[in-house]
Amino acid sequence: MNFTTFEYFSRMVYHRGYAVRMEMRIPDPNECPFPYILIFDLDRVEDFQDAIDHGYLDVAASHGDLYRMIPLDISPKGNGELAPRYKRYRTRLEDANGYVVEIQTELKGIGSPWAASVSLPDCDRLDAARSALQSGDLESAAQYGKVYRLEPVDVKPVVKPWSPSQKDAEREAEHQAEAQPAN
Repeated sequence: MNFTTFEYFSRMVYHRGYAVRMEMRIPDPNECPFPYILIFDLDRVEDFQDAIDHGYLDVAASHGDLYRMIPLDISPKGNGELAPRYKRYRTRLEDANGYVVEIQTELKGIGSPWAASVSLPDCDRLDAARSALQSGDLESAAQYGKVYRLEPVDVKPVVKPWSPSQKDAEREAEHQAEAQPAN
């Protein structure tokens, strides 16, 4: 199997009141039939979490754009319906426009070969919360969970954040320059 073609996507990774926007890569679905995150990217997530745990914000900023999550005191609008509370749950965070909403989703399917899944009503709540954040309606987003504002952390990273799409573009430009005949 050839894993030379990758797609890139930005993913927010959250840990202890901080968030980092990491660029990750996934193989071309035509070459690899099942989606997965590369081990290298999972190691980067663990390195970010370790840096935050030990207070090294400059190291954490080396993984991407670093943000501090500032909780907002917004009461939900509407008829007073609050988001459901589950006994067994997983917290999901949805972000848009510099805000994040923390949503509790029911944890089902523990022990199954495909791991836990999110129910259809919870998927609808996640989509509705993301739409509310994208439209800037923070009160509606607060109906689904706690809302945070993402504030950029002003630290100088130890090393330049790793960006695979930029490295691939630089490598492609070098190959183009080498392929052109010298005058």
